[in-house]
Amino acid sequence: MGLKLTGALFYAVKLYGLLVGAAFILLITRNLAPEEYGAWSVISSLLTYATAGTVVNYWVTRFRAYGDASATSTGLALAAAFSIAASAAFAALAGSLPRVFGVPLAAAWLTLPYIPVLYANSALYAAVYAVEPRAAALSEFAFETAKLAAALVFTLGGRATLKEAMLAVLVGYATQLVSLALAAGGEAFKRPSASTARRVLSYSWLSGLSLLASLIGSADALLISHFSSNEAVAYYTVVFVYSNAIGYSYLLARGLYQRLLSTGNRPELVEESLRIVLLLAVPSTAGAIALAPNLLYLLNPLYARGADVLRAAALTAMLGTVNGVLLDAVQGAERVDAAAVSRRELVKSKLFKVVALSYAKDTVALPGIALSISLARDPVSVAVGARLSWLAAELLTAIVLATWAKGLGVRAPAREALEFTVAALAASLPAVLINPLRIREAFLALFVAATTYFATLYPLSRWFRLQASYAFKLLTKMLESAEKRGSGAI
Repeated sequence: MGLKLTGALFYAVKLYGLLVGAAFILLITRNLAPEEYGAWSVISSLLTYATAGTVVNYWVTRFRAYGDASATSTGLALAAAFSIAASAAFAALAGSLPRVFGVPLAAAWLTLPYIPVLYANSALYAAVYAVEPRAAALSEFAFETAKLAAALVFTLGGRATLKEAMLAVLVGYATQLVSLALAAGGEAFKRPSASTARRVLSYSWLSGLSLLASLIGSADALLISHFSSNEAVAYYTVVFVYSNAIGYSYLLARGLYQRLLSTGNRPELVEESLRIVLLLAVPSTAGAIALAPNLLYLLNPLYARGADVLRAAALTAMLGTVNGVLLDAVQGAERVDAAAVSRRELVKSKLFKVVALSYAKDTVALPGIALSISLARDPVSVAVGARLSWLAAELLTAIVLATWAKGLGVRAPAREALEFTVAALAASLPAVLINPLRIREAFLALFVAATTYFATLYPLSRWFRLQASYAFKLLTKMLESAEKRGSGAI
């Protein structure tokens, strides 16, 4: 149950982050001029490139989970080295940013302190997650809370410009850094290990290849924009509002990777993680498919035409949550790097095959998008074809990962998946009858659908009854404990 509590914490933090994000928009973002908001987006993109060196932290997590305590301080030392180089390069280019990208010079210079903070954050997060994943999740809570508090202070002071927006986020990251440093304790300040640093750097070509595959896949919107239209991009990307919500279900299994690195292959943990992820992913997907026109209408009536885009994106997102768990299972069970290995041995491992699979995924999706652009006659058709291309790529990935996972002894939780599907279909019926076209109607549909789903699932699924029973007992114990502490204080 510890694995489930860890996942629930990561999921709760994500929901909290969404609420904070909405509040941040109301406090600061909505007060920014369009050119300020655009400049902020450019700065975010530039920081992505400036912090590319954080890819080495993939190995910090793995080595620390294997028991190498020096990985924490070594990762921090490497972060310091990368941040110095990146900061120097950024400082040299800062003066040209107003001319090239229209970023105010003051904002360009304010970006500089982000670089060392983000590098240090990434290194410590990687190390802390390896041994205390819940502490890593709580650091995200600290980030969101501090960001919101800073935004509130600035707003009450009558200041809500790009400068204040950037400072509020920086305060959040700095607070997260303190939280992570406290969680890491003395490990962060021990002498770095030269041998560990060499291993991290010598293996990081693999992380670099993985990053490159991700960047290649991110070219999808650019392709659609250049060869079709920005209207097609709008239909293609607006569905992220809902498909991302489905993808958040993966966070319920966020503790799996760390557990497998620490204990080795545990098929039963993988199967249980799949169940807990599908518990929310299946009904979320069913709801998005059934109410696709309504959900898009709520954003803008013009987007309702893109219902099929959302349906394809929802199925892709659900497959993505399953693939995320299977990826963690495959990479967590692979221990070739537990000791020093050659590049040839690394290439033979599942770690390399996972990266190769990401290129295969791009190879399926991007040509499919190009074909959609050439054959489709309107923006919606382009967006649908592009989303179906990613669905095909995700399906290919699922087949390969399922084969690898089967080799590890993992069995598909087919019974529970069927039970979730039946309950989700039952829950979709009242939501469709409500036919929500306003926000309050959407909340009503969500409430009715959720109630119907869990009410249907309870008698249907023995597994769900066991989880509900355990959760009730845990909640009862927590309330009793709180009551005893209150009585003691009196």
